Amino acid sequence: MRVLHVAETVRGGIATYFNELHPLQKTGFGPGNVRFVIPADHRNDLSGFDDDDVSEFSRAGRSIRGLLRMAIVTLREVRRMRPDVVHIHSTFAGLIIRPLLYFHRGRPRIVYCPHGWAFSRETSKLSHETTKLVERLLARITDRIICISDDELRQAVAAGIAERNLVVVNNGLSAARPEMDRSFAVWASNKTKVLFVGRLDRQKGHDLLIESASQLSELVEVRIIGSSVVGGAHDVELPPNVSLLGWLNRPQIEAQLELADLVVIPSRWEAFGLVALEAMRAAKPVVAFRVGALPEIVEDGRTGLLCSPVSASALAKGLRNASALDLIETGRRGYARFRQLFDVERTHRMLAETYHQLCQNSPGS
Repeated sequence: MRVLHVAETVRGGIATYFNELHPLQKTGFGPGNVRFVIPADHRNDLSGFDDDDVSEFSRAGRSIRGLLRMAIVTLREVRRMRPDVVHIHSTFAGLIIRPLLYFHRGRPRIVYCPHGWAFSRETSKLSHETTKLVERLLARITDRIICISDDELRQAVAAGIAERNLVVVNNGLSAARPEMDRSFAVWASNKTKVLFVGRLDRQKGHDLLIESASQLSELVEVRIIGSSVVGGAHDVELPPNVSLLGWLNRPQIEAQLELADLVVIPSRWEAFGLVALEAMRAAKPVVAFRVGALPEIVEDGRTGLLCSPVSASALAKGLRNASALDLIETGRRGYARFRQLFDVERTHRMLAETYHQLCQNSPGS
């Protein structure tokens, strides 16, 4: 089985997805049979990859020129590698690569994973309807669409994408936690220690967390790991009980997770929420809004708390209620749920089954 993965960007969740999946696919399909096309400026986001596993394309941010280079490198790798399956990740790669491959002579099977539908984000009605139309049309030339949650599948069906082309394969993480860097891992506080990990943008809701934390100054202490992608987030005035740590590497994040009492995910919308799995793997309760796939991950009242509506006051109430829970036992239940449903070995098995099933049929069937 030869598999080529293509991504226009990997920063964030897709990098985690690749890092977790790569060693299992490389072992299962054989050295040299799994390759990744990624932007050169994101190469350092992938860990444990040999240079022979990666083909890079240069770009200066998201641009027509960068997308063209991605297409050129992908077609070169298809001709050289002759993959059985090309697994395409996220909207822009799906928009460009699917039509190119469909008309390619002796084409491979085309698998697409949106990692969150573009039409599910906060945009204009015109943008929603346009992206739905484009995804419906492209679905007709796609052999299989991987949905990372039941919620993503429901959104696809509601948008008019044929259910026979859809399969749910939940994201997963290795059960083994990464090593911790405890060099600066000190967090002494009598308050409930709350950790946030993510981009500082509107989607991830860090502004709602800061506002809710200001209402709970005597109850919680918040640490924010992350940075803004565009800029400006550092200009936000922080209350005394909130600290901004910036971007940390994985070992440093794991050390902060170990010290925290709970993890908060205040996203306004979320395709999946890998941070929730990272928290559950560390046996930490999760407080999140009831959006996207998060209700599929977090059992309200058992492995954490789900808040609604999406607002600072609802989040403050959720954090206040969470502080009264048996956080250690809640975290243990979350870890058990993670092992049962979200181990990356399960993700690998389900993807391999999908690939093999497609390769037994003619393209498009």
